[in-house]
Amino acid sequence: MTIKLTYWSIRGLGEPIRHLLRYQNQEWEDNTPTTHREYLSQRDQDDLPFGNLPFIQDGDKKITQSITIMRYLGRKFGLFPEYPEDLVFCEIVEQEIYDLRNRLTAACYDPYKRMGPFPGSEVGVFDHEYLKGSLRKRLTERVKKFDKTLTKTFLLGDSPVYVDFLLFEYLDQLRLFLPEAFEGSTNVLSYIVRFKELPNLKPWFESEEYNRGNYINAPHAVWNGKD
Repeated sequence: MTIKLTYWSIRGLGEPIRHLLRYQNQEWEDNTPTTHREYLSQRDQDDLPFGNLPFIQDGDKKITQSITIMRYLGRKFGLFPEYPEDLVFCEIVEQEIYDLRNRLTAACYDPYKRMGPFPGSEVGVFDHEYLKGSLRKRLTERVKKFDKTLTKTFLLGDSPVYVDFLLFEYLDQLRLFLPEAFEGSTNVLSYIVRFKELPNLKPWFESEEYNRGNYINAPHAVWNGKD
């Protein structure tokens, strides 16, 4: 059965989901809103009580919130930790990398400026360089911790679990934004390379479509990862 993924045509929060589906060789449909009205109509469906993007539809199930989607797909495809202590460790790493991704978002989207269809605030000053510097300091510290953590082929062992798909994508996004924070972190950089060699993912990373590049953040972001 085809899984339907509704999200913007950017890497953003949707790419870990796509990576997992590619790895599983699972058919899926990308459903991309093209207007604000279309976005609202899909987000505000009655069977999505906390509607947001991304969300997936798998048969009669509709699931919102990107982390919840990753956990759901991890269980569905046998990419979930087997032991309780491994699950706790995965959840710690999951929340750590998601926190860093949220800091990237905060540094790249000006809340005081109208962004596409979304209104901005009438007050305040957005300082991208200050926020970038703050993230650089935090990321440099945290990448060293990831470097001590990523001593196995993947997070828990020889095969990836659902958190690896989040971890790779957000480390890669952060690396592109602040490459200097990753200097000397050989375990992290080797992990990124190994992930790209995974079966069913290697053809994607070698494809013309991938190598053309895609937006990490929306085109109107101060840093979108492509322009």
